Amino acid sequence: MIARFSIAAACLTLCATGPLSAQSAEYLTRAELEAHMRESVFCYYPSPRFSCAWAELYTDLNADHAVLQSASAVWDEPMSVLEFRIEWDGDALCIDHESQGLLSMREAEGYRFPFDLEGLERLPDDGLPEMIREFRDSSSPDACFRYTNDPDNPGQLLQHVFYGGEEQQDRDPIALIPLFAGGVAINPG
Repeated sequence: MIARFSIAAACLTLCATGPLSAQSAEYLTRAELEAHMRESVFCYYPSPRFSCAWAELYTDLNADHAVLQSASAVWDEPMSVLEFRIEWDGDALCIDHESQGLLSMREAEGYRFPFDLEGLERLPDDGLPEMIREFRDSSSPDACFRYTNDPDNPGQLLQHVFYGGEEQQDRDPIALIPLFAGGVAINPG
């Protein structure tokens, strides 16, 4: 079960530190990002047919945090959906390093992520401490995310990762899948 979360874990190994000393007008503001979160599912590394390496559905937006469901899959294993609490730090999203923000784990047969979360079986909470330990051991304690519009793909975003306030070179491409689509295929890795 641990291996199937590696992509999502790499994406979500964040913490609440002072993110990003380099502010830029090109980064989306929190208000702009929340508008996308209310209307769309974030599909990471979309294929031409809009299946996703992993997808994030934001289910709760609050003054100090957001809650998301992150779906990923590995061949011949049930699709996993992890629920995270992500903390706002200005316009950046960060996850507490100690808890990794992990709230719950679910799984489902097949590789379609339903936006209504129906058919997802909640796994026992006794597996959370092991998963949190694995995420924490493989994560940087000073990582945060910012987002920009993708200049090469109108209507899509790029995720920027920062460690210790320094932006990393790689960008994660994100297609915005409207919530009215009802679901998206997850491409098992």
